[in-house]
Amino acid sequence: MADIFIKFTGIINRRLPSDEGEASDPILRENWLARDGVLKKPQGNESVVTDLGSIPRWIQRYSSIESSVVSPKTFVYTENGKIRVLDDNAGTSSEVKDQLNTNAYPKSQLFKTGEQNKMFIVDGEGLYSHDGNNDNTFIKVDLVDSDGNSVEPIDVIEHKDRLIVISKTSIFISKNLEPEVFDDATDSIQIIVGSGRGSNLALGKIEDKLYIFNSEGIYGLDGDVISALASTFEVRLVDERKIIAGRTAVTVEKAIVFLADDFELWSWNGSTSELLTYELKLKDFVNTYRDKVDKATAIYENNYYKMSFVQKGDSEPNVEVWWDAFENKCDIVKGRHVACSMKTDPNTENQYVQLGMSNKNTITQDYREALFNGDTIATRLRTRDITPKSGQNGRFLAFYPKFSPTGNRDIIIRYLLDGRLSNPTDTAHFTHNLRGETTTLGFIEITNQGQFTGRYRPKIKCSRGESVAFEIIEATASLKADFLGMGIDFLAKFKSKGSKVGA
Repeated sequence: MADIFIKFTGIINRRLPSDEGEASDPILRENWLARDGVLKKPQGNESVVTDLGSIPRWIQRYSSIESSVVSPKTFVYTENGKIRVLDDNAGTSSEVKDQLNTNAYPKSQLFKTGEQNKMFIVDGEGLYSHDGNNDNTFIKVDLVDSDGNSVEPIDVIEHKDRLIVISKTSIFISKNLEPEVFDDATDSIQIIVGSGRGSNLALGKIEDKLYIFNSEGIYGLDGDVISALASTFEVRLVDERKIIAGRTAVTVEKAIVFLADDFELWSWNGSTSELLTYELKLKDFVNTYRDKVDKATAIYENNYYKMSFVQKGDSEPNVEVWWDAFENKCDIVKGRHVACSMKTDPNTENQYVQLGMSNKNTITQDYREALFNGDTIATRLRTRDITPKSGQNGRFLAFYPKFSPTGNRDIIIRYLLDGRLSNPTDTAHFTHNLRGETTTLGFIEITNQGQFTGRYRPKIKCSRGESVAFEIIEATASLKADFLGMGIDFLAKFKSKGSKVGA
């Protein structure tokens, strides 16, 4: 049994010095997911459609329900201003509409009336509807403001049997149960949000409350929207937290998570806002140029809020922050290059997730294989400095890595003494096999499924110090690893020798 055993599944803490804070809170963790006390590598994905002709910016699964027949299909909006319908089985796509807004970041909403679903999509220039017709026709919906000018809609949502659309300055509410009618004299309305000088960026709902996320703060929609609109109907400021990227506002359980103007993740639960990425310092990663921020996108899936964004120095989304709604912690995932994402409705069909890639004209399907569309998944872990006995030097006698057996593959673990890299000419690392402990019964080899797999004794010249940190940088193709933690044996010595000071 090791003297101490530490898991590295805490929060990523980049604010405190490496020798302060909880030992379970690493300095760096990339492509390791910390959940249920185990570090696991995220599953990969593989391409299903590769002929889009341009980068996908929006993907939506649509199921029409007519005469009890469910007809699902997937639409993609590409950067060159076209909508395509996918054929996953054939691995192909077909263009169904062109001459739309180029370089757009569309949003969409399904609206059910009776037995029929309609899909509405906005692209910054127009509002379009699709009613499930077999020729995949999209019709532009007339939408003008109170002065008769065309509206440039940026988000759309269903709320209490009405379709809600926002432009940069105003909110537009359709007639009850008639989502394409916005000009009814008594049962539709336009309201300017806030001072009118700010910019609306997103809509969001928590249960039966609707919120508008604006560059001036968060606004709530109050009033009677079930029957004819009441004279008391209003939009009022409920929180001063300001959003910066509209497509990052996603409902998570009973809150809405979004990227705020301080370039950190915040959540809004209907009464208070909360900072989620304080220790991570997300703002150090995000490319803050306006045209790069607009490319950020998010989805809530498997109880993870997953936001893909453009990292500093890059031009397309290439990094994701995954916030775990179960355990209130973040992890960094790199290599998926997510430009947009979609999950199916498990109430109508088998559940799966598809991703539009930001570096290829490709749609991939998630949770397949161990690679990211054929590319190796690189993982990195750097722990804090672990000090068994504060202020005392000593000798690290042995290390006990604990992994669940996942195959006859090797993983290299480096260790760092006293907060600095050990001499690279020395062997300050060890190689651990992931097969696990085995016993032989005749010609049968039986693998032990969950215990220490031996100890590693460091060489004497690579064992003395007050603290130790561990580092994994691994890029072996298709390697699976479940890391449970590290045991350490430590023999304390006297404190560091003193030095005379003064004259």
